[in-house]
Order: sequence, then structure tokens, then C-alpha cells
Amino acid sequence: MGMSNADRGAPLWKEKKDTWVSVCDDCHSPRFARENLQAMDEACKDAGLKYTETFKVAENLQLDGMGEPMPKDLHPDWAGEHVWSLKIGAYHDGPGYGGAQGQSGEFRMSNCSDIERVCFESVGYWQTYIFKGMAHGSWNDATNCDGSFGMDRWLVKAKAASKQARRFTALEKKAGINWVPSEF
Repeated sequence: MGMSNADRGAPLWKEKKDTWVSVCDDCHSPRFARENLQAMDEACKDAGLKYTETFKVAENLQLDGMGEPMPKDLHPDWAGEHVWSLKIGAYHDGPGYGGAQGQSGEFRMSNCSDIERVCFESVGYWQTYIFKGMAHGSWNDATNCDGSFGMDRWLVKAKAASKQARRFTALEKKAGINWVPSEF
């Protein structure tokens, strides 16, 4: 579940769920609490899958060399590097991701390409709304208003940006244009 798609049914989580159920049993039956935790798990799994798909759209653009180049004078990340912001060193090693082996990028919401920002907002905002909305019984935050539908909209936005980048790249190649990033 979540970004790593961890299995919330794993034994590691049983103890945590039992603790949560014991916290809720002052006001609710254990069955009620377990059913709500199960619903939260399903919502988190759905959100994780949506984020994974959004990330894959950005990753495929990056690996195909069509990721939006950043401004020439973009400030470095917190480590003083210029590494793709969505790169997680443990998972994304290879020349297409940039940076040294095992090095991670900095998750950014500014000074990054639009598709990277959409990925950040998808997990940083929409997925958080889903988790908090489900945990606190705020169904509107988890579904209609800020959560699941927001992730759907951002996934569509990422796919549209990917299609546009691929069309522009094809046109640039056909016309012999070598696009260079502008000054920031």
C-alpha cells in the first residue's frame, strides 16, 4: 500500500491494527473498528495503485528521454545535486535516471517539471487526504472532494502531459529542432 504498495495484511500490520482496535473499543465494537480499518486499507491500496500509475507515466517519459528539461540555472536540491526529483536510489538505478548509483532525488513541488509536480501533488496531497479522510471518518476528503477523485484528475493530467510531450518531441525531431531549456 501507499507508494511502496506494502501488503497491509502482512503480520507486521496485525499488531498495529489490534492496537488501533483497542483504542477504538471505548466507543465502538471491535468488529466496527476492524471493518473501518479494512475499508481504509482498500482505499489506501487504491490510492497507491493510482500513484504508481501516475509515477509510471512520468518515469516512462524520463526513460524515453522526453522528460521536460529543467532551466539551465536551476538551483540544486538539498544535497547539492541535480537529480531527477522522482528518483528513489534504491529502486531507480540506471543511466536514464541520472545521478550516482543509490542516489535519490528530492521530492519537489517547485523548480521541477509539470509532470514531476503532478506526481508530488498526487502523493503529497491527494493520497494524504485519502489516508486522513478514511482514518478520521471524513468521507468527503477521502472520496469526492480532495481524495480519490483528485488523484483521478491528476492521473488524467499526467497522461495528457505525457501525450503532449511525446507529440512535441516527434514534431521537434521531424523539424530538426533541438530544444534547449531557457534561463530560469
